[in-house]
Amino acid sequence: MEAEDLSKAEDRNEDPGSKNEGQLAAVQPDVPHGGQSSSPTALWDMLERKFLEYQQLTHKSPIERQKSLLSLLPLFLKAWEHSVGIICFPSLQRLAEDVSDQLAQQLQKALVGKPAEQARLAAGQLLWWKGDVDQDGYLLLKSVYVLTGTDSETLGRVAESGLPALLLQCLYLFFVFPLDKDELFESDLQVQKMFVQMLLNICSDSQGLEGLISGSELQSLLIATTCLREHSCCFWKEPTFCVLRAISKAQNLSIIQYLQATDCVRLSLQNLSRLADTLPAPEVSESVSLILGFVKDSYPVSSALFLEFENSEGYPLLLKVLLRYDGLTQSEVDPHLEELLGLVVWLTTCGRSELKVFDSITYPQLEGFKFHHEASGVTVKNLQAFQVLQNVFHKASDSVLCIQVLSVIRTMWAWNARNFFLLEWTLQPISQFVEIMPLKPAPVQEHFFQLLEALVFELHYVPHEILRKVQHLIKESPGPSCTLMALQSILSIAGGDPLFTDIFRDSGLLGLLLAQLRKQAKIMRKSGNKVSTPGVQDPERELTCVMLRIVVTLLKGSVRNAVVLKDHGMVPFIKIFLDDECYREASLSILEQLSAINAEEYMSIIVGALCSSTQGELQLKLDLLKSLLRILVTPKGRAAFRVSSGFNGLLSLLSDLEGSLQEPPLQAWGAVSPRQTLELVLYTLCAVSAALHWDPVNGYFFRRNGLFEKLAEDLCLLGCFGALEEEGNLLHSWVDTKARPFADLLGTAFSSSSSLPPRIQSCLQILGFLDSMASGTLHLRGDLKESLRTKQGPVVDVQKGETGSDPQRNFKQWPDLEERMDEGDAAIMHPGVVCIMVRLLPRLYHEDHPQLSEEIQCSLATHIQSLVKSEKNRQVMCEAGLLGTLMASCHRALVTSGSPLHSRLIRIFEKLASQAIEPDVLRYHMLGCTMGSGETAGTDGGHGSVLAFKYLVTVRNSLSGLRQILWGYCQKRDRNALRSQTAQGSAEGPWPAAPDAGLHPGVTQAPQPLGESQDSTTALQTALSLISMTSPRNLQPQRAALAPSFVEFDMSVEGYGCLFIPTLSTVMGTSTEYSVSGGIGTGATRPFPPPGGLTFSCWFLISRHGAATEGHPLRFLTLVRHLARTEQPFVCFSVSLCPDDLSLVVSTEEKEFQPLDVMEPEDDSEPSAGCQLQVRCGQLLACGQWHHLAVVVTKEMKRHCTVSTCLDGQVIGSAKMLYIQALPGPFLSMDPSAFVDVYGYIATPRVWKQKSSLIWRLGPTYLFEEAISMETLEVINKLGPRYCGNFQAVHVQGEDLDNEATPFVAEERVSFGLHIASSSITSVADIRNAYNEVDSRLIAKEMNISSRDNAMPVFLLRNCAGHLSGSLRTIGAVAVGQLGVRVFHSSPAASSLDFIGGPAILLGLISLATDDHTMYAAVKVLHSVLTSNAMCDFLMQHICGYQIMAFLLRKKASLLNHRIFQLILSVAGTVELGFRSSAITNTGVFQHILCNFELWMNTADNLELSLFSHLLEILQSPREGPRNAEAAHQAQLIPKLIFLFNEPSLIPSKIPTIIGILACQLRGHFSTQDLLRIGLFVVYTLKPSSVNERQICMDGALDPSLPAGSQTSGKTIWLRNQLLEMLLSVISSPQLHLSSESKEEMFLKLGPDWFLLLLQGHLHASTTVLALKLLLYFLASPSLRTRFRDGLCAGSWVEHSTEGVDIVMDNLKSQSPLPEQSPCLLPGFRVLNDFLAHHVHIPEVYLIVSTFFLQTPLTELTDGPKDSLDAMLQWLLQRHHQEEVLQAGLCTEGALLLLEMLKATMSQPLAGSEDGAWAQTFPASVLQFLSLVHRTYPQDPAWRAPEFLQTLAIAAFPLGAQKGAGAESTRNTSSLEAAAEGDSRVEGLQAPTKAHPARRKLREFTQLLLRELLLGASSPKQWLPLEVLLEASPDHATSQQKRDFQSEVLLSAMELFHMTSGGDAAMFRDGKEPQPSAEAAAAPSLANISCFTQKLVEKLYSGMFSADPRHILLFILEHIMVISAPLQARDFS
Repeated sequence: MEAEDLSKAEDRNEDPGSKNEGQLAAVQPDVPHGGQSSSPTALWDMLERKFLEYQQLTHKSPIERQKSLLSLLPLFLKAWEHSVGIICFPSLQRLAEDVSDQLAQQLQKALVGKPAEQARLAAGQLLWWKGDVDQDGYLLLKSVYVLTGTDSETLGRVAESGLPALLLQCLYLFFVFPLDKDELFESDLQVQKMFVQMLLNICSDSQGLEGLISGSELQSLLIATTCLREHSCCFWKEPTFCVLRAISKAQNLSIIQYLQATDCVRLSLQNLSRLADTLPAPEVSESVSLILGFVKDSYPVSSALFLEFENSEGYPLLLKVLLRYDGLTQSEVDPHLEELLGLVVWLTTCGRSELKVFDSITYPQLEGFKFHHEASGVTVKNLQAFQVLQNVFHKASDSVLCIQVLSVIRTMWAWNARNFFLLEWTLQPISQFVEIMPLKPAPVQEHFFQLLEALVFELHYVPHEILRKVQHLIKESPGPSCTLMALQSILSIAGGDPLFTDIFRDSGLLGLLLAQLRKQAKIMRKSGNKVSTPGVQDPERELTCVMLRIVVTLLKGSVRNAVVLKDHGMVPFIKIFLDDECYREASLSILEQLSAINAEEYMSIIVGALCSSTQGELQLKLDLLKSLLRILVTPKGRAAFRVSSGFNGLLSLLSDLEGSLQEPPLQAWGAVSPRQTLELVLYTLCAVSAALHWDPVNGYFFRRNGLFEKLAEDLCLLGCFGALEEEGNLLHSWVDTKARPFADLLGTAFSSSSSLPPRIQSCLQILGFLDSMASGTLHLRGDLKESLRTKQGPVVDVQKGETGSDPQRNFKQWPDLEERMDEGDAAIMHPGVVCIMVRLLPRLYHEDHPQLSEEIQCSLATHIQSLVKSEKNRQVMCEAGLLGTLMASCHRALVTSGSPLHSRLIRIFEKLASQAIEPDVLRYHMLGCTMGSGETAGTDGGHGSVLAFKYLVTVRNSLSGLRQILWGYCQKRDRNALRSQTAQGSAEGPWPAAPDAGLHPGVTQAPQPLGESQDSTTALQTALSLISMTSPRNLQPQRAALAPSFVEFDMSVEGYGCLFIPTLSTVMGTSTEYSVSGGIGTGATRPFPPPGGLTFSCWFLISRHGAATEGHPLRFLTLVRHLARTEQPFVCFSVSLCPDDLSLVVSTEEKEFQPLDVMEPEDDSEPSAGCQLQVRCGQLLACGQWHHLAVVVTKEMKRHCTVSTCLDGQVIGSAKMLYIQALPGPFLSMDPSAFVDVYGYIATPRVWKQKSSLIWRLGPTYLFEEAISMETLEVINKLGPRYCGNFQAVHVQGEDLDNEATPFVAEERVSFGLHIASSSITSVADIRNAYNEVDSRLIAKEMNISSRDNAMPVFLLRNCAGHLSGSLRTIGAVAVGQLGVRVFHSSPAASSLDFIGGPAILLGLISLATDDHTMYAAVKVLHSVLTSNAMCDFLMQHICGYQIMAFLLRKKASLLNHRIFQLILSVAGTVELGFRSSAITNTGVFQHILCNFELWMNTADNLELSLFSHLLEILQSPREGPRNAEAAHQAQLIPKLIFLFNEPSLIPSKIPTIIGILACQLRGHFSTQDLLRIGLFVVYTLKPSSVNERQICMDGALDPSLPAGSQTSGKTIWLRNQLLEMLLSVISSPQLHLSSESKEEMFLKLGPDWFLLLLQGHLHASTTVLALKLLLYFLASPSLRTRFRDGLCAGSWVEHSTEGVDIVMDNLKSQSPLPEQSPCLLPGFRVLNDFLAHHVHIPEVYLIVSTFFLQTPLTELTDGPKDSLDAMLQWLLQRHHQEEVLQAGLCTEGALLLLEMLKATMSQPLAGSEDGAWAQTFPASVLQFLSLVHRTYPQDPAWRAPEFLQTLAIAAFPLGAQKGAGAESTRNTSSLEAAAEGDSRVEGLQAPTKAHPARRKLREFTQLLLRELLLGASSPKQWLPLEVLLEASPDHATSQQKRDFQSEVLLSAMELFHMTSGGDAAMFRDGKEPQPSAEAAAAPSLANISCFTQKLVEKLYSGMFSADPRHILLFILEHIMVISAPLQARDFS
């Protein structure tokens, strides 16, 4: 302590001597000043120099040396001060030795031989500062002070001088002999500080300590401190004690020996014992502490002083000194007392040996308690010292002293826990303290019980004996204060650990307290409930409160204690305490604890108390509700609450508050403030919210019993809400600007400074409660009361509705916007509460504040609208019936467009209706809209429209009625419109804009009559509403479809949720009882695994993928089997989606069905070989879209199977796998009496619980026991997710409904079908009664409920295949998972329309349209419904709705525009919102509307052009073109387009597009019937034979002024040619890929006459060319050429064209039937030759025929030259296919056609004009062409064909032999009849005047062929061609002509033979010179010469060879000689 004081003194004062720097400088004249350097280094150098000089003064006298030394000291001190205490002096030890010797000499001189007082004065005069004179002593003192603070070596030099003993002697003198002066100067303090610090420095050195004990100074000083305290100097008291403590802490053995030798401890203790009673307690304790300090410090070195202390009666002295504090009045603890107690505590640790205690603890202890056997830490060894403390506590009554004793005891426990046991098991201090505790002051009692609590909580020890004494103390109750503190301590201890609940029960404390409480309750019951006075303490009430709290603590978590309390019959007495507010909290807590054993009793008490409470007992009700809230947290409490009519009790509590918030308040509620009422309402709603929170049973009970409606009624009766009839009194005073947010209004309502009207403020606060209740957070807030009382918000000006500035706005709002979720994403936990808010919405209107009321209504409506932003919230609200609530409560606002709430409520209605709406609600809404609009109409026209529309709504699929209505209505509307236009004339004026004109601002409207405008407005509003309801909310990759009903699995809440499918199959043994099987049906048990394989099909949607790190797969199906009498079930089949790589996994491996923590990690457990298929499908899956999954398992031989996985109709993977084994797991056989139960899971069962972010939905799901084909899967995929049947009678959208539907799957093969449409909410008990007990037990086990439970709602998806024939099936599936499973029944407006009229309503909207806006909206509704609802399409077909729609659109064609056209295209499916072409999905719209060209031809915007372009686009689509063409064929597109050619309004510019459509249609879907119809129209375009088309010019063919079908212009020819060219391009198109059979069928159906009709001579050349191409394209087939040559029936195109067009040909039915005629065979090539004879002037004809001759496809005649025939033929020879000619040969028919044309050309008379030049050039070109072809293919059989040779011979016949028919151009021989009959008319043979130039070339070509024929014939048998040439002749040729021709041929042959024989040919040709020939080398054979000679003789004999006989004879002789010459040479040889 003194050291601390000294340090404080040092801090207060500066360094000693610093103030006297000037004085020191004055005594040293040699110290440099001024300009000389005074740096520390210079000073030390100077000091070193002067000290050397001083040392050299050895010869000087001592006085001189003393002066010289003293002169150095000022310089030394200055250098030290400037060096900041760092000494840089080499001779420091020498200086210290001289300075200390000098100081010792002077002190010795001053003290020796003088009395004590004089010596004290002399020492003071020497050392003290005395001013300017005699400073030697001060300088020496300060120098030594500095030197002792340097190092140990220097300190040792100082100690050697004897200075320590002198200084200690001086200290003794200073302490014992005080000065008389009272004033102390600063210099005195500085000297004292240096003096004491010098002694302290000396004490730190062992040599210095030896110097201190060299004399008796230490003994004297120590004894003086204990006996002369009243005479000592107070100024030197603290320094003296400081020095003595420093000596004590040195722990030097010599010091201990010195003290022991001088007997200092004994003498000091004797002195203190003698003076203890006279001196003040603090001074005595200080002295004792000093002595004990020497004992304590010396104890580690030697225990001698400790023993001396004990032997000198030290302990009694301590007790005496400590008891001196008893009775002292002290406000705080004396520091000397604390020090002394600390030393006494230390004494308890001094001892020779450890104390021994037994550690046998038998009583139960706390969990953390451990008895330490080892002596770790400081332990008690001196019980005698501890008895001092124990006796002090026993004898003392001072609270401070006793508290200090208890504190040091706690400190001893903190040292080591063993100390408690060492003391308690020896001296029992705490046990004894309990007995005397009533005698102690209250603070001591408080600290003692705190010590007792510390014993329990810090040492974890249960002192049973001590607690038993405390319990006895409580029982005796010596004083209220002590008893209260004891009870409070027991309360604290009891709450520390559950063990104490048993300890205090077994010890009897619980019974004791219950007895006391019973006694107190009886007193209260007799005396009545006394109201406590505030501020006045009642000990009895406090005791009762604490006892109740102890009972509460003992009951927590202890059912046994609750049973004890109940057995004591305390429940009625506890109820008595409820009436007193002081006891209520604890009493309610006791009842809450009792609810653990009987929750129903608790609920009955609470509910009964609530119902029986009076009107003024608001606080009681609040407390009861708060207690109720705590119990409703548990499921058992919520169940008991429901059973005990808790909901009715709470609602009755609200009913009792009727009128409590009325303004002005009623008299009955005058004493209750609105704040109190609102607080009660708040906690009541909290209790309802807590009872419903996550409790499906209570939620179902609340909804089923209509308690939400009852709650709304009770809230309406509070008085703050307006009456319902006030809804109609809307003043429309508030301009519908942007209303303030609902949260801001709530903050204002909860503000303490709010200026809102009281009723409105109460309404807002209740709405705030309901809003939090809807989100499920109302009962979870911990500051409900504080929020209600202290929430403040912005101040609102009621009149202006604006927010004013408020300086107190930095507080928390209600509800806290930061703590609330985003309104768009907030989950609605209690949707029924939102319905209550909607019910209250119209009641928020107050007539006194209309503007503010409407703003609040709009703000609430906007808030509700924000709640239904998310799809999930909309679905939840639809399930809760919000739409019906809107219609019932806000009907007027919904139908009144002028209401501020209309737009907001209608948005809410539309958003919800897009998810699900009941048909009756939708009907009511539409009728309401119509009535609401009709009420504002004041004209008859508007009324008539409304009536018509209403009537349309009531139509139910009646075709005749609908037609009559629409027809009559439209006729009436047309008449009204006509009258209105007549009345108005052409006058125009300003007209109000349409209400929704902003929808399409680019379109203007014409003024309309008021009635029609009102009708259109009504239809427009209805249509716009329906558009919003029916428009798809998501974009699907294919067509927009309605979302199906589904089950959603959210793994983020609980981590599990599934559909449990019980009893899929039961495999029974041979002797198993049938009763063990569940399921439904009457057949046998279903085998498993299925012998024929299986197919799993389901629709699913992934809302959010799970993270790959979570490892939670999407489990589509898991089949589990369990063998009876075994423990472990096994998974045998599973289909899942792995989250790692989004791969589909199908497994047939047997795995144990066990929890995840037991299962092996997936990485470690590899699947068995052949048991798993994994297919990656991540790229095919899209979040938010419905997908169809099918897994097909095809059973094969043995245990093998093929598994195929299909996604959206496409196979994504397939593999061979092992099939499901016969028995589960490792079992190979089973007991005959056993059975195998098979069940399944969809999604994640509870056993695999694992939280994940995965959210997905399940649609219709099926399991078939056979392998479904891919075609069936495609149909299932096409049906979509809304199909809910069993695939027994399926109609796909777009197919004919009259077709008989066939089953896709056999009935017995359907294992189960699950869909939400076949579902219900039931219970386990109902399942047991309705189905069987086996399934009910399985379901109850899976749901973890009782098998006889009838309260828990069970969502059951019934097996839709349960009624089908076959084996037993599962009953369906039940939803398992309270929070992870959500069910939604989808019934959007587009689907609900089917039940209230369906298409009739949509057609009615179209009929009501009078402007393009309304028409667009009406068609848009139709588009939305038809594209998403297949049933509407079926209904449209059933009522012929598409025909009616076409009729309506035709009547309103003036309203059609491009936007409406695009919508209709989208309805048809060919355009998806205008982005891309697509397939035709709605054939009805396509056939009856799009293909109704008469409708589109009359539109104002020329929409037919867009239609034609679109048709062309969809037919040309590479992917969907064939499908579209097939649909177009069914829609009779080609006949309808052909009819357009006769339309007068058809301009030529549209024809190419139409023909392009025809071409694309034929290419996409070729139909012979369509071809016949086009051919029929082509024939229709032919002119009669009297009209020569050759004279018609084609230049004006595209004149738009002429109609397309004009017979007098070239337009018809152009149209015909376009069609023919189109047919040719289509038939020859490589895209068509027609087979030879198809081409033959096509040709035969058209017939040869159709082609020949187009080759008539009077037709235009372009038509001829195209027709010839078309004909020869077909004749490229050899079979067709043969049939065409032989003859085909004519007129087949007429016969086949009448098939299917009977309606078109109705006019023919009235005529008399034509007589049957025999078929006429038409020789094709013969007639073709005759017709081509009229077209020989066309070079393209030659090219075509030549191409036909060369077997080259006609399609290659595209880019050839057009200038001349030679160039054409030369180009053909270069381009034709030589390989094909070599393989197939030349076409003989083509050669015949060329020869016939050549003959016809050469028969023409030669003309001299340029126009006739072709007659000379064409034959030459053809002959040259034939020669080149012959040269190229000389061996082709065509050259030897008899037909060819015959035709060639006829063509080469002499000119005079030809008849003149071919030359007479004026003669008409083009008639088909004349050609067919064979023109027998002949004219006389006339010889032309001039031969044709090409005839010579023809003769040469003939001779060339003849030569090759004769030379190539190896035998006479091959001379058939020669015979043909000889016998060929034209018809009607004369004998002479034949003789001349044959003679010419024979002579040519003779020349040939002669030349080959080497002879001269001139002998046969008038003696001309012979010509060398290459054939001369080839000598003819004898057989050939003989045969030819025989032929010559025959012809000569018959007279047909007119030649010189001599020449013949010479020819024969020559060849005889040629032949005989070789024979003679052989004979000669």
